[in-house]
Amino acid sequence: MMIELEHRDGTDVPIPYNVDTNDVNTHLMDYFIYRKKYAKFIHHTLRNVSPKTINNDAQRIKYLINLLSQQKYVDQKITKVGIHYCSARYETNMVPIIDGLRTAEWEEESIEQYVKSWRNFYRYLTVAGIDHLMYMPDTVQVSMRKDQDDNFLSHTSYDNNYAGEKETAIESRNKKFKDDYVDSVISMADFWRLYANLHAQDEVYAVMAYCEFATLLRVEALVRDFPLIPNSLNPNFKPYALMERQDTRIQDLNYIAKGGRKKTTQFSVSVHKIFNDEYIKSDICNYEQRFKKYQDNYCKTKWAKKKHRTPQMRFCWLNRQGTPVSVREYQGAFEKAADELGITVHTHMMRHSGATQLLWRYLKEHNLTASHTNDLLVTDAHAVLQKMLGHMDIKTTKMYVKTVERMIQSEKLSMLLNVALSTSRKHHEDLVKNNKVLSDGLSSMERAIKRFEEYMTGSNILSKIERKMG
Repeated sequence: MMIELEHRDGTDVPIPYNVDTNDVNTHLMDYFIYRKKYAKFIHHTLRNVSPKTINNDAQRIKYLINLLSQQKYVDQKITKVGIHYCSARYETNMVPIIDGLRTAEWEEESIEQYVKSWRNFYRYLTVAGIDHLMYMPDTVQVSMRKDQDDNFLSHTSYDNNYAGEKETAIESRNKKFKDDYVDSVISMADFWRLYANLHAQDEVYAVMAYCEFATLLRVEALVRDFPLIPNSLNPNFKPYALMERQDTRIQDLNYIAKGGRKKTTQFSVSVHKIFNDEYIKSDICNYEQRFKKYQDNYCKTKWAKKKHRTPQMRFCWLNRQGTPVSVREYQGAFEKAADELGITVHTHMMRHSGATQLLWRYLKEHNLTASHTNDLLVTDAHAVLQKMLGHMDIKTTKMYVKTVERMIQSEKLSMLLNVALSTSRKHHEDLVKNNKVLSDGLSSMERAIKRFEEYMTGSNILSKIERKMG
């Protein structure tokens, strides 16, 4: 039995169907619904989840079912192919799949996420009274402490415990312990190279990368929620010209975070200038030109009709063909850039890099060093980063503090914004000297960075560093 997933606009969950019969797989369909809205029915430790989590769950379970359909088994001395998921057994059928993922050099953390999804699916089959033979080893119940946003010392308290579980079907000793984002921070020298490459592919990718870096939005929120004009999510959104006229240095930007909750980050006038000058009113291919292509060309395609997109809809991010930029298209631009530049970079590194550099500027502004990265600093940093990052857990902020600390200790400060920016200018003079448009774009971006730097730190640290280097 092979499973495929049909994704339809307006539905929170994918529709699973059997490839051979085109029938909806009701076991999976019902599981998706219960996992989203009635998770406690499946298991007491589970919570209701967002459509994104459901889609991730669906892909993992589909992967298992389709691998089972390719497994061989012997029936009365005859070798057959295809194990139904209700007939599959843990030791005989699932363990070989898990071992195969390790052989393929999957990280144990990734394997764990897949196994958790598989376990919850079979938990549902059990409580729903659907016969199956998959008896996985029991998880281990553990006690966990939850940090509270309004109590920065909550990590010292023991009155907010909640039950969790440890997955036993994976090798915990093979899991990599990660307590920083050092490997997810891009230097500004590489950022400028990335920007130039994305700019050459399509100006929209470069501006999206900069906006992600500066606002610290997750990729999904950047693509889906970044406002072009005032809308229901951001009814008070100010265009760049209005911000300039009113001398507004910053405005709130609402977005939908993980779990479907509305959160707010900050959108400075200097970032808005890049958005406006390099994309909305670009001399190369501005937004209105792209929107006309959207109306005249894209809306007539079968893809647009399938997604129920009309000429009246305004999507913020449009590529040169007038097609709304998807998460996968944006990620693909990064993959191409990484391959051509020979660097390791992906979209989420913009968020990690922006947050790390913002925190580092906070440390520099307050004359703090690695020795100061104590609990008090963590508390302060959490207050600084919480609004823009949307952190609900102070442990996440601690990872950013640890990132800066280890960079300082390993003398990797040259990776960070100000020093790297100074050294990157000469590099980019050669890069863009024959491209006046791009050169002008980078120059305006550098000027905006200075203004953004001054705003975020309270002083022009870049100038201080340049004077020291001079």
